[in-house]
Amino acid sequence: MSTDAPETYAPTLTIIVPTRNESKNIFPLLERLSSSLDSAAVVLFVDDSDDETPAVVEEARGCGFSRLEVRLLHRQGLERTGGLGGAVLAGLARTSTPWVCVMDGDLQHPPERVASLLEAGISHQADLVVGSRYVAGGRNEGLGAVRTAVSLGSTVLAKAVFPRRLRGIHDPMSGFFLFRRDAVTEPMTPRGFKILLEIAVRHPELVKREVPFVFVERTAGTSKGTFKEGLRFLRLLADMRWSLRRRHPARPAPSIFDSPAAYDAALYEDRVIGTDQLQPTGPGIHTHDETL
Repeated sequence: MSTDAPETYAPTLTIIVPTRNESKNIFPLLERLSSSLDSAAVVLFVDDSDDETPAVVEEARGCGFSRLEVRLLHRQGLERTGGLGGAVLAGLARTSTPWVCVMDGDLQHPPERVASLLEAGISHQADLVVGSRYVAGGRNEGLGAVRTAVSLGSTVLAKAVFPRRLRGIHDPMSGFFLFRRDAVTEPMTPRGFKILLEIAVRHPELVKREVPFVFVERTAGTSKGTFKEGLRFLRLLADMRWSLRRRHPARPAPSIFDSPAAYDAALYEDRVIGTDQLQPTGPGIHTHDETL
């Protein structure tokens, strides 16, 4: 662990780390971040723990990790709403840096890849950079066969429900990502683990990039994935699709009685932009499923 004095210039990155009973992982996480980041950053632990994790974070704050400003938001009782997604939004409300990274506190997301996410965001002028297990160079080593199948199935389902909004994202179930803070403007109602999914679906205009990473096995603590989280995921998909349908009312389908130019333009939009997936709901009416 480095004990150098913290950098004096203002950080451009906040790393939000939701934690629940991760006391043994706090110091290793900060040590690896400190040794791999080239610029100042805030590390904000949003903690829902019932063990000594808050005390460990407070101890770490006084250790002078190079380039890191360590902060703690400890939520108790009724403050613990929305699961991991709620923790991320609670942390986001307390950030002011241009860039925000979200990662787990269990070391299954390699801290050394945070710098790669930030570099990709800056160099490609991206709004959202996803750490992906499912692009070249990425792997999923931290889940057993059953959980791997569930993860892949959830990914296929999400991309089937929102084919256009998730275009360009191979791993919408990832919990490791970075975004430009001022690009996330839509209100969100997170449930459970899948905050990236909601950000991507509600902000389809974001410029996206992906960076490969290897999802590794836990070294300490226990997994927070449960059957209840799976139900929350299904409810989130249903609620987002319903809310988007209400925001995009039906419009008339192109008619052969339109002018040739207008008819050709409408068909071009349908076939190229994606509205060939429109489903008729009555004479001359199509729903706006293409926006999903």
